[in-house]
Amino acid sequence: MENKLSEMSFLDHLTELRKRLLYLILSWVLTSVLCFVFVRFMIDFLLYPALNLNPPLNLQVLKVQGMFLIQVLVAFFGGFALSIPIMVYQIWAFVKPGLYKNERIWVGILIVVTFFCFIAGASTAYFIMLPVALNFFMRISEPYDVSPIIAIDHYIRFIVMMMMSVGVIFELPVLSFILSKMQILTSDFMKKTRKYALIVIFILAAFLTPPDPFTQMLMALPLILVYEISIILVKITEIKKF
Repeated sequence: MENKLSEMSFLDHLTELRKRLLYLILSWVLTSVLCFVFVRFMIDFLLYPALNLNPPLNLQVLKVQGMFLIQVLVAFFGGFALSIPIMVYQIWAFVKPGLYKNERIWVGILIVVTFFCFIAGASTAYFIMLPVALNFFMRISEPYDVSPIIAIDHYIRFIVMMMMSVGVIFELPVLSFILSKMQILTSDFMKKTRKYALIVIFILAAFLTPPDPFTQMLMALPLILVYEISIILVKITEIKKF
C-alpha cells in the first residue's frame, strides 16, 4: 500500500475530508437546482401511478405553500439520485492514496454499478411495489363506500421515501463487495448471522415505511432478496479473488 495516506497528518486528513464533503454537498445542490428546472415533469411521473388507478386517486393540495414544498422535496431527492456517481467518486478520491494501483481500476466500475443499483431499487419500488401498495390500500375502503381523498404532499412523500429507501437498500451488494475486498466481511459470516439479519431487516422495513404491516412486508421482501444476492456476490469474490 502506498505511503501517501500514512504520511498525511491528522489535520491533512480533516482538510481533505472537508474538501470532499464540500464537493459532495455542492454537487447535490447543483443537481437539485437542475432537477428543480424539470420538476414539473418529475411530479407528473410520480403522479402517474395514482392517476392510473381505477378509479384514479383524488389528490388535493391542503396547504397554501403545498405545491412549492412538494417541488422542493422532489428536486431535493432527485438531486440526490443524480449526484450519486459524484458522491461515490468523492469517497474514492478520499481513500485513493491508501489504495493499491490495481485497486484503483475499480472506481469506474464501482460508480456505474452503484448508480445502476440505486436506479434498479427505485424502479422496483415505482413499477412493482407502489402499484401493489396503492391497489391494496384503495381496495380497503371499497366495502365502506368511502371515496379516498389524499393530500398530495402525503402521497408524494410516500412514493419518494419508498423509492429512495429501496434504492439505498439495493446498494447492499456494492457495500458487501467493498467490505469483502477489505477482508472485513465473509460469506460464512453472512450465512451464520442470517437469522439476525432478518430481524434487522424487518425492523428497518418498519422504520422506512408507514406504520402498517402490509407496506412493511412489501419492503422486507426485496431486503431479504438483496441480502441473499449479497451473500452470493461475496462468495464469488472469495472464490475468484478479484
